[in-house]
Amino acid sequence: MYRHLSLFLIILFFYTSLSGNSASRILVYSWSNEDYVRNTDESGKPLAEICAFLEGNYYPEVTQNEMPVESVSFQTVIQILAPEMMKQNFILDQPPESVDFILLVNWGFTEEVTDDYEFMDQEMVVMDLDDGSQEIQMIDIGSTNSFSTVGSDNAKLIGAMKMSELYPYSFKRRLLLEASEEKRLFVNVTAFEKTHLQNKTLEDKLKPSWITFFSIPFYNIETADAIQAISEMASRHMGYDWDSPSFIDYNDKKFDTTPDALEFISIENDEE
Repeated sequence: MYRHLSLFLIILFFYTSLSGNSASRILVYSWSNEDYVRNTDESGKPLAEICAFLEGNYYPEVTQNEMPVESVSFQTVIQILAPEMMKQNFILDQPPESVDFILLVNWGFTEEVTDDYEFMDQEMVVMDLDDGSQEIQMIDIGSTNSFSTVGSDNAKLIGAMKMSELYPYSFKRRLLLEASEEKRLFVNVTAFEKTHLQNKTLEDKLKPSWITFFSIPFYNIETADAIQAISEMASRHMGYDWDSPSFIDYNDKKFDTTPDALEFISIENDEE
C-alpha cells in the first residue's frame, strides 16, 4: 500500500511540476530520412551544413480572449532560431546559391481544446420507456485516451503523432495527449536538399532530409522567451532520428537531453 502511495505521490509531484512551468514541458521530436546522416568529425562535433531559411505557413492564435496574442513574424522566429542553430554548425549566413539545404519553417500557435465531451467514448443504448416504447440514446462511457478532432490537428503541428504507437495507458502517452490539447507555441523545420528541389519533376514527391518539431505550452510566458527556449533545446537535435517525441526541461541545465534518457521515473522494488 505504501509503495503504491509513494508511486502516486511521485507521479503527482512530477506531473504538477510539469504543469506549473511552461519551460519544463518543451516537446521536441526529430526525424530524419534513412538516406540522410548528420556527419560528425572525430570528436563527435557535427560537420558544417550550409542552409537557408524559407518562409512557410503561419498559424495565428485561435482565441476568444479580448486581448489576443500579437502576431509572430517570420523574421522574429529566425532571428532567435538562427544563432542557436549556428552553435550546432548549421551555416546560415551564406548566399542562396551556395547552400546545401533549404529549411522550410512553419510556426504559430495550436488551438486549445475546451470541449470536455470530445474526450468521451459514446455507446448506443436502447432505453425502455414507461409507456412500453423504446428509445435509442447515445451515452458517454468513459475516456477514449485518444485525440479529439482539434487535438489530432495539433499533433501534426507539434510532432505528437507517434502517441498512437505507445501503450494506451502509458504516462508518456497521456502527456503527449495533453500537449496536443493545450495551446502551444510551435515551430517545425523541414530540411530539403537544394539539388533535390532543383531536379524534382512535377510527378516527383517532395523528399525531406529531416524534420524537427519543437513547441512549448503558451501560458504565462513571453513570446520571445518561448521561442528562445524551444530553439535552444531543439537545435542540438536537428538532423537526428528519434523513435518518439520527448519532453525536455529547459530549467534543469544538467538534464540529460538524449532521446533515450528522457522521462523515466524509476521506483525501487520493495525489499520484502
